[in-house]
Amino acid sequence: MAKYQLQYGRGVAEVEIPWEEVIGVIEPNHYEPRFSDQERIIRHALAHPIGTPPLDQIVSPGERVCVTVNDITRLTKSEVFVPIIIEELNRAGIPDKDITILFANGLHKAMTEGEMQRIIGEEIYGRVNIVQHDGVNGDFTLVGTTSRGNKVYINKVVTDADRVILTGGIILHHLAGYGGGRKNIIPGVAHQETIFFNHRMMVDPRAEAGNIEGNPIHEDVMEACGLVEPDFLFNVILDHQGEIAAAVAGHWREAHAAGCAIADELYKVPIGKLADIVIASSGGYPKDIDLRQSKKGYYHAARAVKPGGTIIAVAACEEGISREGDPFAQWLQDYRTLAEVREAMLQEFDIGGLNAYRTREVQDRARLILISELDQKTMADLGVETYGIDRLQQVVDEVRAAAGARPAIYLMPQAGLTLPSLVTGTRACGA
Repeated sequence: MAKYQLQYGRGVAEVEIPWEEVIGVIEPNHYEPRFSDQERIIRHALAHPIGTPPLDQIVSPGERVCVTVNDITRLTKSEVFVPIIIEELNRAGIPDKDITILFANGLHKAMTEGEMQRIIGEEIYGRVNIVQHDGVNGDFTLVGTTSRGNKVYINKVVTDADRVILTGGIILHHLAGYGGGRKNIIPGVAHQETIFFNHRMMVDPRAEAGNIEGNPIHEDVMEACGLVEPDFLFNVILDHQGEIAAAVAGHWREAHAAGCAIADELYKVPIGKLADIVIASSGGYPKDIDLRQSKKGYYHAARAVKPGGTIIAVAACEEGISREGDPFAQWLQDYRTLAEVREAMLQEFDIGGLNAYRTREVQDRARLILISELDQKTMADLGVETYGIDRLQQVVDEVRAAAGARPAIYLMPQAGLTLPSLVTGTRACGA
């Protein structure tokens, strides 16, 4: 027997599996950073922008600068890089009073003061102007309409600024292909109407993690971002331990594309075969803060399991099904199959429906078992088989036994970050 540890909430869970049944551990690839010091990585990217002059040649004294920053659901080491960006702006003659940090909350709930301080650091929080985006009740400007007919309403803090700087992190994203870059515009600082129009295209099979080719969500967001035309971008690519592996800066389109190529090196993992069972951790807090965030883990795990196989998703979900208050649970209650959710989504898009769609999509392929703090009876009523963390080993043993002699098992310790890709070749995991 071999012991494996999986991150679970703010702690670690352990499971024992016969070593001969484990055909591979699917985890992010090793990436050698240019520098061992994170600050050097940041400063090097800022000094060598892609497709634009350096930041100090873009901004001018007297201009009002808006810096968009991710919220608490996407920790990107912004507490490290935001102070450096503010320092660069100060050096270029932009005083703190002319700098506004706009938290790109999208449709996420407002953060606490402590959460905002955690994201950018207490010192910066007390120096510059701070605004939280409200996708429903904020003030917006219509900047134009995309070719698909999406009316792009953007937070007036952005449209009133003389210069706009996008920040964040590039990871795989289950709708837009990749996070970062243009996603700070939609959904980050857009109105709900604009976000819903864009996200309802998720039923297109090309709207999937790691793909931008023909992806309608990505293409629509790119058009929208072009209507805003941000002046500068700074994005990091984190490794599976949450440390900065690389950073890109410069033009919002070109620099982001370069960052996506690095993200591919880190997060796309070739596998040589599909497994009977995949045991997947979303990656611990905050990646498993709620089921809404945790779904990214079992969505990725579905790429590694045989049709009719089993996914055991390990995700604490300490803040429930959705900390944002969207009707995820209601959609699970009302629509029990993928076909039902799809039909309802085509009639009227809803964020709760989006999350239910991804969940039923996984269940349409495999048996999904959730190991979580969520109430087991409630989840059973919603059509999601759920057990507490104390049952993890028992569940694994029972699933193994039901799969027959020597089932093929993958473990995914960072499933929220890792995208398996089925290929042929001896270098693939599980080959």
